[in-house]
Amino acid sequence: MSIEIRKIEDKDISGFYDALCTVASEGIYLLTTNPPPYERMENFVRNNIEKNNSQYVAVLNDKIVGWADIIPLERNTMTHVGHLGMGVIADFRGKGIGSQLLEKAIAHAWNQKLTRLELEVFSDNQIAIELYEKYKFEAEGVKKNARLFENRYQNITIMAQYGT
Repeated sequence: MSIEIRKIEDKDISGFYDALCTVASEGIYLLTTNPPPYERMENFVRNNIEKNNSQYVAVLNDKIVGWADIIPLERNTMTHVGHLGMGVIADFRGKGIGSQLLEKAIAHAWNQKLTRLELEVFSDNQIAIELYEKYKFEAEGVKKNARLFENRYQNITIMAQYGT
């Protein structure tokens, strides 16, 4: 299995959206179970391409099987901060794809002169937390009962890493 990790391109928008929908529908890894409308995701990707934002995809036989993006915040006092979002389709988890995506996305974000990278992860997602810790993200706090899904509250851990 040869997975290609590369910057997202226009031709990937539909595949990225399909991967996002697949992971969102699981209900356990992303904040939403309902992905945004296709047009909004299309604009998001095109904006990232135009601004050279850090958005990478994992591709196997022309199918997007994962993604990672670190998008600078837009508030004028917070443009030094990038927010990480990522996902890998279930059949491809545990194969190192998340690590490969993170390496590329983080390196790109630092090259953009960001000085803080942050993320939010469900506190019960120990596998993801360990991955983020491997890449030097540190827990900064916990939002208690931040998500209510299927009558169950989940805490969210806030993590970040800092540039020099």
